Amino acid sequence: MYRVPYSMYQTHYYVLYAIACGVLIAGLAVILHWAGDVFLHESFRERPELARAVGRLLDIGFYLVSAGYVAVTFHSFGQFETLGDVAWVVAWKLGSFLLLLGFLHVFNVLILAIFRGRSGTAAIS
Repeated sequence: MYRVPYSMYQTHYYVLYAIACGVLIAGLAVILHWAGDVFLHESFRERPELARAVGRLLDIGFYLVSAGYVAVTFHSFGQFETLGDVAWVVAWKLGSFLLLLGFLHVFNVLILAIFRGRSGTAAIS
């Protein structure tokens, strides 16, 4: 059976992983910013400038974590003998990336809910 040279599958991996991460980061950034903006403005109703500042900080944090994860995981130490191997490694890395972002998102929402609760109790007293 004829095997494609190692470097060809390596190129497939890098191109597929870079495109998939780029699309995923861009899409999630838009969705999280749009939905988070509403949540932040509701949480910081009295201070809209604080809501915008926190939103920007969360956006920057999202981009830093995303770019850092992709940079750290971009290299693959294995050899790809088939396109299936490429797909498996890309799927594993993207799944890990989504789990990391999901945990961070839940953590951020919990922290914002705590701040929201504190600001609500401070307004009552």
